[in-house]
Amino acid sequence: MHLKKLSFLAILLLSLGLTGCGSDNLDTVSSNNSDSTGDTSDNTSDNTSDSSGDNSDDSSGDNTYTASGNFTPKIIQRGQTFTFTYTLDKIPDVAVDYAITISGTAVQGSSEDYTISNVSTLTFPVGSTTTSLTIQTNKKGDVYDARTLLLTFTGSTGDPATLSLLISGNVNLNDTGMTTYSDTSDFTLTTQASGNYALQDAAYGLDVIINSDATVNNGGDSQDTSSVFYKNSRDVDSLDPEYKGKAGFRFVKIANNGMPVTANNSSYSCVKDEITGLTWQVKSQTNTLTNSEVDPALPAKYQMAEEPRYNAANFSYPWEASALSGVGPGWHHGSPNNNNDSFTMSTDPAGFANSLCGYNSGYGDRELALYCASGSYANETNFLKICGESNWVVPTVEQLRSIMNYEQVNDYSTIATDKHALDKTFFDCATEDCVINNNGVNGSIYWTSSSVKGAAGLAWCVNLETGNVQTCNKQEYHKVLVVSSNIPSEFLNPTTDDAE
Repeated sequence: MHLKKLSFLAILLLSLGLTGCGSDNLDTVSSNNSDSTGDTSDNTSDNTSDSSGDNSDDSSGDNTYTASGNFTPKIIQRGQTFTFTYTLDKIPDVAVDYAITISGTAVQGSSEDYTISNVSTLTFPVGSTTTSLTIQTNKKGDVYDARTLLLTFTGSTGDPATLSLLISGNVNLNDTGMTTYSDTSDFTLTTQASGNYALQDAAYGLDVIINSDATVNNGGDSQDTSSVFYKNSRDVDSLDPEYKGKAGFRFVKIANNGMPVTANNSSYSCVKDEITGLTWQVKSQTNTLTNSEVDPALPAKYQMAEEPRYNAANFSYPWEASALSGVGPGWHHGSPNNNNDSFTMSTDPAGFANSLCGYNSGYGDRELALYCASGSYANETNFLKICGESNWVVPTVEQLRSIMNYEQVNDYSTIATDKHALDKTFFDCATEDCVINNNGVNGSIYWTSSSVKGAAGLAWCVNLETGNVQTCNKQEYHKVLVVSSNIPSEFLNPTTDDAE
């Protein structure tokens, strides 16, 4: 990419991240004189000391330099030093300067988020074709969310170029949800047995540390009332509007407008996990798919009972990568009127639906092709900007496992009543068919975005009834639960295989 002005934006996001490498080019103009201040005034005289990139018609004394560097997204961890090197295409006979403007939510300082070697100017010295910029990120125990640092480098001419960096902050993980003990015959003991039955899961981790309702056992962890995640008596009371969930989980319901609502509110579209920072779209109850075409010789005309509810728990999908997650071959099921191709207004005027799933046709055709497929479901959620977010993806294995309460499946005789390992208050509905809908085989299995390494036709999936992680053929039809993080969508476009 050839650029006529040096002005690139470095976005450093303290979050989970991706890595990448690559290069880009950017140009600037320098006059053959001794002043390289970067002055962008209107003085156009060749006899002045301005080398900022004179834009007058008389530019016979100017040199154009092309700088190149790595402009592809890269992860940066806290507590590390990173140096970014830039190179000119020829030896400069004067110093070449670029002004730096710093903005964003990250705070600069030795005891803050970061320090930077070049606070106001990036300079290529006389006779040198290389220069660098160094950023030191600092460890901070009180930072849990994404923060931005915007570095705008401005030269005299050309178009902008963008360097996007991703810096991970402090990431917290959920505990297992186990709050009871076992002596191999009873799995519901409230205190830990001694001897061979000591050191059990329920005595350790966030399920004890931040849970005011937990039983503290000798030798185990103690409660930490000073923790920012500590759950008080209201947070652990399932009948209280401020209820946060069982054990060490901290969930908050989110309405479609992005605002939090109380735990007893039934009008919500998402759930925010305050421990991990992830937000999950919730499923809705059964949405019947009906074929209105009575002539079996003609293409089917499927319609949803309630067209806006594309997130119904009875809908299922084969595996396919989305625009933001997943890499590798996949499958989709499309329009019965369009040779299994995507749903469109011209081919599906009766509605965007088939025997497996449906979408709201009221919005017309989309920029991305619309199918019954796991990735297409995620794309649709971004198109609709559910809960105000536009970076929805099919989760990884560990993301999906992070919201599972393993106490819900520790005794398989209770599956009939527990149904699944997610918190019913937040992820299910009153009819208890918004996570698992028994509409056929594998009604409790949900896709992840991760392909199986060495087996292009397989992907990892999770059984929310048993807690098992297993492999599934990508042509099988399973459920999809999508997740949003504090990673902006521009960092999520996959460039490498995420197979595990």
